[in-house]
Amino acid sequence: MIQKNRYLVTQPDLNAHGTLHGGILMKWVDEACGMQARIVTGGVCATRHIGDIDFWSTARLGDILEVSVKYLYHGKTSLTFSAEVMNLTQRGIVAAFSKVVFVAVDKDHNPRDHRNESNNFKPLHPDRCS
Repeated sequence: MIQKNRYLVTQPDLNAHGTLHGGILMKWVDEACGMQARIVTGGVCATRHIGDIDFWSTARLGDILEVSVKYLYHGKTSLTFSAEVMNLTQRGIVAAFSKVVFVAVDKDHNPRDHRNESNNFKPLHPDRCS
């Protein structure tokens, strides 16, 4: 399953060099993966881990970025995604996030088993699911 979200680079997103701040990009990827985790589990999820990030290029004011989130696999309480960020304005890859892990949590913020809710969504690597 692949989900896409788009973001417009605006003035508050820029760093001192006039390009997109890397932390803002990380926030957008975290949000995009988090929204997908919530859709899959039907509940609140918390970021557990963000793995390797490869930055390939930058973005500037007015650029439109597309974050493609891939649902890779899940465990009992976790979901693992990857993400790729494309600059639709400049036509190039901005960054790739190899592993973004979320944990489904209950009302007390404790990890919870989400497998009953997530059965309707098929990960790209079901053989890695527990």
